[in-house]
Amino acid sequence: MFSSSPQGNSPSPPPAPSSAPPVHLEITVDGQHVRSHLENTAALGRVSSKSGDIPTIAQGLATFQLELANLLNPLGHRTTRDVAADVNHGASDASDARSVSSGRSSKFRIRKRLSRLFKGGPKVKETVSTSAASSAPVTLIGTEKRIQSSAPDRNAAPVSLELHSPAHSTEMSSTPLVVLATQMQQNPAAYGTLRVDIFPENVAKPTYKTDLPKPHARIDKTSQLVYCCSLLSKAPGPLQPTSDSDVNQDSPLDDKEKEWVHLIDPFLQDRYRWLVEQLVKAFADDPLKASDVVTEVVLVGPVLDRNIYRSLLSCFISEFEQTIPLDDILLQGLAQLVECASSGYLVDDDLVRIATVLSKNLSIAHIGTSDHPLHLILSLARVLDVMVAGKVKDLNRDRDHQPMLQLLDGLKNSDNVVQRYEATYAYQALQYAPDDETPLQVLWRYAKVVAAGAGAVSSVFKLDPEGFLKGIKSLQEIGEGVVGAVSTGIEVVETLRVGAGEAVRVSENKFDFMKKRSWYLALQGTALFIRQGRLSDFNLVVSQAPCRNNPNFQWGICRQIGEIAVDPLWDVLVRQQAVNFLDELFRNGADWKPHVDVKRWILTILIQISELSDVSVKNRTVALLLDLKKGAIADFPGSQPLSRRIPLPTAFPLLAQVQDIAKVEYELLDLRGKRIADYKQVVYIDPMAKLSLQDTDDNLFPLMDKVREFLANDTQVMLILGDSGAGKSTFNRHLEHELWQEYKAGGRIPLFINLPSLDRPEKDLVSEQLRIYNFLEEQIRELKLYRQFTLICDGYDECRLNANLHATNLLNQYGWRAKLLITCRTQYLGPDYRGLFEPNAVDRYARVPNYLFQQAVITPFSRVQIEKYVERYVTLKPRTWAKKDYIDKLDAIPNLMDLVRNPFLLTLSLEVLPTVVQGKTDLSRLQITRTELYDTFVRHWMVVNKCRLEDQRQKLDRKTQVAFQELLEAGFEQSGVKFQQDLAAEIFVHQQGRPVVDYINKNDKSSWKAAFFSNERDKMLLRDASLLSRAGTQYRFVHRSIQEYFFSCTISGPPKEHDEFDPPVDSKTFPNSPTLSAHPLFQRNLVAEHLIIQFLAERVQLGSRFKDELFAIIELSKTDDQAAQAAANAITILVKAGVRFNGADFRGIRVPGADMSGGQFDSAQLQEADLTGVNLTKSWIRQADFTKAQMKGVQFGEMPYLKEYTWIESCAYSPDGASLAAGLPGGRIKVYDTSMWTMTRTFKGHRGCTKSIAYSPNSLQLLSGSEDKTVRLWDCEGGSCIFVLEGHTDEVSTVAFSPSGKQVASAGKDSTVRLWDVQTGTNLSILTGHGGWIRSISYSPDGHAVVSVDDNRMIRFDTQTGQPGNVWESQSDLMNSVAYSPGGLEIAAGYGNGELLLYNTTTGKPTRNWKAHGKAVIGVSFSPNSQWIATCSFDSTVKVWSAATGSILSVFTGHSNKVTQVAFSPTGLQLASCSSDTTIRLWDVSSLGTGMDMESISDPLTSVLYSPEGRVLFCGTESGAVRQYDAGSGESGLVTVCGDYPVECLAVSPDGFRIVTAGTDDEFVTMWKTGTGQADVVLRGHTEEVTAMAFSADNRWIATGSYDWTVRLWDASSGILDRVLEGHTDRVDCLVFSLDRHQILSGSWDGTIRAWDLDSREYRVVVDGGFYEGGRWTISTSPNGLRVASISYYTDIDAAVIIWDAESWLSQQILEHDYGDAQCIAFSSCGKWIGVGLLRSVWLWNFVVGTSVEGGGGEWKCLVRVHDFFESTNIITWRPDTLEFSTGCENGSLQVWRLVETSTSSSDAWSAQLVWSAGNPVLAASDAVFADAVGLSSVNQQFLTQRQYQHGDNVNEELDEWENGGDPSWRWAAG
Repeated sequence: MFSSSPQGNSPSPPPAPSSAPPVHLEITVDGQHVRSHLENTAALGRVSSKSGDIPTIAQGLATFQLELANLLNPLGHRTTRDVAADVNHGASDASDARSVSSGRSSKFRIRKRLSRLFKGGPKVKETVSTSAASSAPVTLIGTEKRIQSSAPDRNAAPVSLELHSPAHSTEMSSTPLVVLATQMQQNPAAYGTLRVDIFPENVAKPTYKTDLPKPHARIDKTSQLVYCCSLLSKAPGPLQPTSDSDVNQDSPLDDKEKEWVHLIDPFLQDRYRWLVEQLVKAFADDPLKASDVVTEVVLVGPVLDRNIYRSLLSCFISEFEQTIPLDDILLQGLAQLVECASSGYLVDDDLVRIATVLSKNLSIAHIGTSDHPLHLILSLARVLDVMVAGKVKDLNRDRDHQPMLQLLDGLKNSDNVVQRYEATYAYQALQYAPDDETPLQVLWRYAKVVAAGAGAVSSVFKLDPEGFLKGIKSLQEIGEGVVGAVSTGIEVVETLRVGAGEAVRVSENKFDFMKKRSWYLALQGTALFIRQGRLSDFNLVVSQAPCRNNPNFQWGICRQIGEIAVDPLWDVLVRQQAVNFLDELFRNGADWKPHVDVKRWILTILIQISELSDVSVKNRTVALLLDLKKGAIADFPGSQPLSRRIPLPTAFPLLAQVQDIAKVEYELLDLRGKRIADYKQVVYIDPMAKLSLQDTDDNLFPLMDKVREFLANDTQVMLILGDSGAGKSTFNRHLEHELWQEYKAGGRIPLFINLPSLDRPEKDLVSEQLRIYNFLEEQIRELKLYRQFTLICDGYDECRLNANLHATNLLNQYGWRAKLLITCRTQYLGPDYRGLFEPNAVDRYARVPNYLFQQAVITPFSRVQIEKYVERYVTLKPRTWAKKDYIDKLDAIPNLMDLVRNPFLLTLSLEVLPTVVQGKTDLSRLQITRTELYDTFVRHWMVVNKCRLEDQRQKLDRKTQVAFQELLEAGFEQSGVKFQQDLAAEIFVHQQGRPVVDYINKNDKSSWKAAFFSNERDKMLLRDASLLSRAGTQYRFVHRSIQEYFFSCTISGPPKEHDEFDPPVDSKTFPNSPTLSAHPLFQRNLVAEHLIIQFLAERVQLGSRFKDELFAIIELSKTDDQAAQAAANAITILVKAGVRFNGADFRGIRVPGADMSGGQFDSAQLQEADLTGVNLTKSWIRQADFTKAQMKGVQFGEMPYLKEYTWIESCAYSPDGASLAAGLPGGRIKVYDTSMWTMTRTFKGHRGCTKSIAYSPNSLQLLSGSEDKTVRLWDCEGGSCIFVLEGHTDEVSTVAFSPSGKQVASAGKDSTVRLWDVQTGTNLSILTGHGGWIRSISYSPDGHAVVSVDDNRMIRFDTQTGQPGNVWESQSDLMNSVAYSPGGLEIAAGYGNGELLLYNTTTGKPTRNWKAHGKAVIGVSFSPNSQWIATCSFDSTVKVWSAATGSILSVFTGHSNKVTQVAFSPTGLQLASCSSDTTIRLWDVSSLGTGMDMESISDPLTSVLYSPEGRVLFCGTESGAVRQYDAGSGESGLVTVCGDYPVECLAVSPDGFRIVTAGTDDEFVTMWKTGTGQADVVLRGHTEEVTAMAFSADNRWIATGSYDWTVRLWDASSGILDRVLEGHTDRVDCLVFSLDRHQILSGSWDGTIRAWDLDSREYRVVVDGGFYEGGRWTISTSPNGLRVASISYYTDIDAAVIIWDAESWLSQQILEHDYGDAQCIAFSSCGKWIGVGLLRSVWLWNFVVGTSVEGGGGEWKCLVRVHDFFESTNIITWRPDTLEFSTGCENGSLQVWRLVETSTSSSDAWSAQLVWSAGNPVLAASDAVFADAVGLSSVNQQFLTQRQYQHGDNVNEELDEWENGGDPSWRWAAG
């Protein structure tokens, strides 16, 4: 061991030579083998030959590879002089990213020295091959085992060396290189106690990587540019350097990098190179050379071409020569630039000039005129290292070398300890700068001769740790004064030779051995290990280095470890290990023996590490310092430079300058600041949304979350829908605000675009908006080419666009790269709106991926959101009301809380609510509409602004004060309102309603705009007081709805006090057309202006005068053609106002284009009316007369359907879309042509109902399964049965064709699935595993599996083996249906409880489930693209769902009975559904979400009763509420919420002051006050659910019946139970008091009707059970008490009503009905009419006197039949003392009818006319007359003909015909 210090080295004696026998060495170079015998060896140990032993590296049995270029030139530096001298050069060290190569000539000289080295041995002859020596890697192989060096080899050509016994002869050819390999003995003394596992493994060398840009994406960071260029340099192309630069010799590309390189075309590569060149040029032109540009330009050094590099280097050197004192960053940048030079880039003069300038500055700094001598010393040392490696010879010894030596020698004795050590290192580097042989070359040569072992030499050559240590150890053991250790090897002036006496002879020389130290060699070696990431090897060398006790070595090692710890390019774990290494060096005194200066240096380094921002490294260091500082040792004062690498830049001004976008980014940041400052939304509540208009409120989500998902995924367009005032614009501005706050330079740019403010948004969307923000054209071009945008487009509806902005602006194709978010009013869009927003496919014939478009619908505020808004609102400024005050008023005023769910209306309401309620005591009677809110708000606004101006009057100039006074005299508020009304009108006249007005006084002072925006004082005052906003020269109302409100006021404004006294309007006195031409209703079609129509509709509801004006206009249109447009507007307004036109005389009216959807025109006279283009969707046009009406383009909102004579079990489209087949009872299958929807064929053969059908993939065959236990295969062309497949033992319920068409499957009640061969009809296999009725099967798309469901499980069978695979037990209820998705990824299963579950076919796990229907899901079908799922149910509905999200897209409600199957057409644009209602309905699903029957189902009715005086109609509902309606007008009134359960029973007291209710599952009855809805008395006593109740006529008693079989009598006033009437043996379901109040009639499920005498408390059975046993009753008594009508369900007489004599209880007459059970009955108040509710109709029977009938003097005769009921009519009740009655249906619709006698000549000429209706979900068109209607399309003719026929008057005749073997023909209409 020895100790080394700055003053000298202590020698250690060499080891004794070994007597080991000589060995032969075989060398293989590129496949050529030679052998040599080296006699002069020094064996340091023996090699174990025992089998299984793994020799250590120290034992010499190592396998390691030599790259001679690395050994000859460890740092890889080469000067131009070297390149010129060496033609046949090899590759440089590929593993050192910072190296610059040495010259080829140096390699040649080393080879000559090697030759001389071996000439001294008499048995050694050598010829060195240039190519082999310079480029061929060498592998040394031990005798038995091999150990691979820890350093990986790259691109090595195999060169093997093998050890042989002396017996082998040795020959030397002219080619191979001879190297001696010996055994090495482990030296225990070489291993100290310093840990060798601190760095446990070698790691990847630190490399800076960034995100890779997309092709043609803008590069905004120079570091990213350098990374890209370095990757491209490794692949063939323009950027590949011609030199052996490290950049292109680095680690191989990973897969991601390879993929990126593949995408970069030559054009982009040229651009990258150009950017680098221009960046250097920009630096040269920069006069300041600030630190940020220096830091940036140094980054590009490794990727520069030679000429550009030398230009940059020259710029740096010139700057150095001219700048005193030097900038530290410039100094470090120069050193870093020199170190990264590629081979041949540096010339000697470069380094000499740099060293000279550094020396000059250092001399100045040394004498005290500079503050940074340490920086100069460090930089000089780095440059000297490069000079040493590059063999720079041009240092003039007298001028440069000696002065520099003297300077450094003086600094070695500096009082500054840090300077002293760093100067000592630089001094050592300078010792070797003039020499012409690199240190490693000398080390190789010298160590080889001295150690006589090729192992040691080769190890050093490759920098193998143990070999490296042995080489240095051997050199030190030779003795003092023989050799000096240097940076990467040892230089020897005179060649060492091996003499005959095996002694080393050294000739005398002029070399100063005493000034060269071995620790310098060791530090250069460890530095190389670090640069290559070989930290474990570094650890080993440090722990075993012979010079490890030398303070200079220790100092340098600590610096190297400190550099690792502070370098962010290293992994955090590695940096933490570096901190641990310093800890180990500080504490290890036994072996490391740290000098006190070194310990202080370690503390200094740790303190700097503790100041890092990296918490994990910092925390470890801080904890360590707390422990180490407990001693007396202190750190060095001040901040000591530690990192060799300049910190990575955070800004890139040069690149920005090169790309000429510095101003663009500045402008963007300026825009960011302005947009953030402009955001003034004081109250913002996050809106909630749903996925579609038809989705329920159960599936809401925060809209912001969905938008954030949109911004993060690949979706290109998102559409946000919402009603006016829903908060779309507010959300957009808030989103923009958030995105601007998050914006970082170079990121995605958020751009809020007010579409109405642009001239051509469909063509120049982004550019036009950027011009508004004052961007220049060249900036816009740059942004378009390189930047990405988030376009937030507001007001699509306001600018009246009908274009696809994504397509017309070429977004993400050839133009702007942007995500497009668009908001639009819900009402603006038609049924096919998706095409206006979905991105177009690049290939016009390709289908657009579904994921590129998504939408959301903003939902109204919830109560929670309203309360949050109010809470924030009250804090904005001092108010007299608190949050509770506002909420209480919103609750108290009827319907107001529901109204303010609209956010904008909430804002208005909160402003005006204190004014509205002022002076009001009973808020429950206060009615407020949207229009009234706007009226009040506008008045409030104008009053506030008038007061503001009055307060500021003295500050106004003289002319403005005069103008203000004039406005006050004229009425300031009225003038302001008139100003805004006129402005809104002019905007509609001149700008077609586009809200933004651009006014420049110079250009527009003569236009219409000047009347509002000129500089006249009165205009300025009114404008400033109005509800206007301004942005530059653009004006608009603060909200679109405000503009529409003011325009509506030009037609009908707020009511005046004298309105009620104005004379009525008469069309005869109405002004003529010339006068009316200026009226807004005559000027513009307002049908599409939904909010204006709504405002005007509410005006109709508020006052009768405007209503009369509109009727007068309609009347005028009969005689004046010019009134047609106004009449269309008028009738549209009236319909939306709920005005009913039942029985109206509209003959000859002209209303083309009117929207009459949802209107009531029952029995209206519309002969010869002009109805061109009128929308009659969901209108009630029953019995209306359209004779000779103009009906071209009329919309009914429904398609024709296919009607059968009986129920339909199944349906299926053929795969070619040409046919639709339907399976029917009786074993028939009917096939229809889908082009004309005519029946083309009937298949007969089955002897039972056809339960299931399926087409073959080629549409040529049809498969059917039947109740007759057979499966049949049909020929679709010929109509014949090909095979009858028999084998099932019970009904076949489901069949399916395999996708290949070669196999079919069937299943049914026998619990088996059977597979059949289509060609032969043979049964291939029987699949078992089910335990019950298999209801549905489906093939996988590849045909390899078939899935089937029974009640309790689903099984997937392998169709090849027949074995069951996955078995899924039911997750919910009974399983009814199953379907494979066409993509094969999911299986959908429908359940008996209405749920739908999706299963993943790969994992077998459920992925989603939701409640699809209220009743069982019967059928499931996927759309062909797997995007949608259609379901059908017992609840008579068809629904379409998003397969991806489970959200509902459409609800179709036309069926009136259970829907048995659904099927998508092959195109996916149509959906067919078949039902037990005997129809196949066809639904258009081309634009889901806008189906014709999309209205949500109304609250189903459970009971309907009139008040005793007939003014109020009480309706019990399934939601648990009782709703009150005005019986005459239909206006809704009080709603009483009775509970959470449906109102099972309802009764009204005879005085009308109380109602009693009982809910489902309620065992009690609640009495309510009808005026207030408050609960009064609760009747308790029943032990089970109450099912019937009735009041006595004298209001004394309440009778109740129950499931507990009892009837209970209660005191109606007190609620006290009077008695319990027992006798029934089942539930009591109806109760009726007799007219004399002495009897109660009760009907029960025990099959009896009992009469209870209230006086005697006895009962008698008036109707015995008999054949009625088990039936339930409905009872009604005639007003005179003489007759009782009853219905008993489940009897032998279907649809029968029995009339009984009330005294004798004898049956008088049975009223029979054609079809369907009777559901309800009721006597009229006169006793002459009975109404009977049936499945889809109401029959009205009249008692005709004079007919001899048994038991009476007359007969009941049906005179009127009312149709257009699409569900069961469960309730019928008569209005007292009139011939009006009401009906309630299961679907929630409520109608009020009036019986009208149509002719006096016939006693039976009666009809029922609709009075009003609520909640009707479908079009009602029965008995309408369309004779000679003009322009009615054939499709509409078919549809209307169906509606005439659909009510089934002749159904029984068809059924009889079918049962008798006939085949009733298919009919579009009756006959």
